Amino acid sequence: MYYISIYIHILSAIFWIGGMMFTMAVLVPASRNKLLVQKRGAFFKLVGEKFSKISWILFLVLIITGITNLTGRGIPLESLLNTSFWQSEFGSRLFMKLHLFAGVLILSGIHDFYAGPKAAELIDKNPESSKTQTFRKVSSWIGRINFLLGLAILYYAIRLARG
Repeated sequence: MYYISIYIHILSAIFWIGGMMFTMAVLVPASRNKLLVQKRGAFFKLVGEKFSKISWILFLVLIITGITNLTGRGIPLESLLNTSFWQSEFGSRLFMKLHLFAGVLILSGIHDFYAGPKAAELIDKNPESSKTQTFRKVSSWIGRINFLLGLAILYYAIRLARG
């Protein structure tokens, strides 16, 4: 069960980080194509809603498998209430990973339920307005920061597994 949980945890992280990489490397550049000029906001709304649903399912899977991975490693959940656990090398790395993940959840919530949909809506209504540009920049920067946080989480995951 432990190895299945790790497998699902890693696969979920790959899908989430890979989805962000695909968005940055393929979808955003493709959205600048003249075919999408009039429908760029609708394109981002459609893609964003689909990836958002998948991401939130992946976040839930990552939480469940993360807990399963800890207990499968022999770390009882009650040890998480002990300050000496968090002061250990493993605990301090887990602390960083969990706090970075909390940041991802907060930023994803802002992006997926407010800034992203608002930017997509405004892009088609009034693409040149300062409000549209502000929401586009905020949404874009939240995505970039989330990607960097994802890479940092990956780093701490490796440190947890490999020391």
